[in-house]
Amino acid sequence: MQQLKILIHKQWKRFAVLSLFGVFLYCFVFFISYVSNPQEAVFYFGRRYGFVINAILFITENVLSYFFLIFYIILPVIREGKWKKPILCFIILYLIKFSYGYFDSLETNSMHSVRHIQDSKTLIPEDSFAWFMLWFIVFSIFDILICIGASLTIEWWHRKRQQIVLEKQRAQAELSALKHQINPHFLFNSLSFIYSKSIRLDEDLAKAVLLLSDIMRYALTVEEDKEGKVVLEKEIVHLQNIIEINQKRLNNRLNIKYDDQVKNKQLKVIPLVLITLVENAFKHGDLLDVKYPLEINLLEQDQHFFFSIKNKKGEGRKELSNGIGLSNIRQRLHLIYGDKHRFVVQEDKATFSVLLQIPIEQ
Repeated sequence: MQQLKILIHKQWKRFAVLSLFGVFLYCFVFFISYVSNPQEAVFYFGRRYGFVINAILFITENVLSYFFLIFYIILPVIREGKWKKPILCFIILYLIKFSYGYFDSLETNSMHSVRHIQDSKTLIPEDSFAWFMLWFIVFSIFDILICIGASLTIEWWHRKRQQIVLEKQRAQAELSALKHQINPHFLFNSLSFIYSKSIRLDEDLAKAVLLLSDIMRYALTVEEDKEGKVVLEKEIVHLQNIIEINQKRLNNRLNIKYDDQVKNKQLKVIPLVLITLVENAFKHGDLLDVKYPLEINLLEQDQHFFFSIKNKKGEGRKELSNGIGLSNIRQRLHLIYGDKHRFVVQEDKATFSVLLQIPIEQ
């Protein structure tokens, strides 16, 4: 009961809209029934509990039915493309509706017999299972079509709002970059100068400068498509650059397990998310312990891309670096992928891990 109250509190706007539609539907059905057969309509809508209680029961039944059809069956199919759980929920829902409707029709027909209504054309003729099935199928199709239309409208509006928020976020990010960033040409020219001077003295130092230049160039001038994504191959290249430059920094003493099982390197991902998570592990993790190596895994499976990273926590581990933070990453993922992704952060006293799962779009 408490969980139901919490659900209603969170979803009160949805229930309010569905309740208004339920009232409209009840009035519409009563009007059509009354025009067709006034005596039968008065009997059917006023039977057993009276008009008011029957109206409340009718509206409640339809509100709950539409709510679960839209938000637990149809929308999950549209957003996630998964059928197994929604189909199971659909079967259970309509078994309940069928059982309730059939026994209600039996009681209605019994009441007709007691009242000896002569030549009445009942909404569900007495002792006629076939007629009940016909009406049940007709009204079920009507309900499903309404819910499909409502679900498509909700999803369109949801994506429209996401697109507006994403565009605002991009505009703010671009404005912030213009205000605060160092001129990229000056930075790259300086790094090129340092590289040209250091290559004569130390090849490892020159290589590190070159890697840093490539990483900074990518971070500052990344070219996204219209959906705000880049090719995974580019992310992997610079992810490996970060690994290499940190190994050079600590004379190859870092313990790292890197496993890449992705065949299609042309799939699209949000830029800098993977790189930020890896850079965070280097900055805040303890990667010198042989028992706790940094584990980086990339996997392509079942039309999904998986990225996981796990490291031992260093002394005084802080939030993600670069001012991005977990909340910002979650927001970016939600804006692009909605409910189609998973971003799971887990930590205990010793370790910190992140799992990212996103769909591979065809």
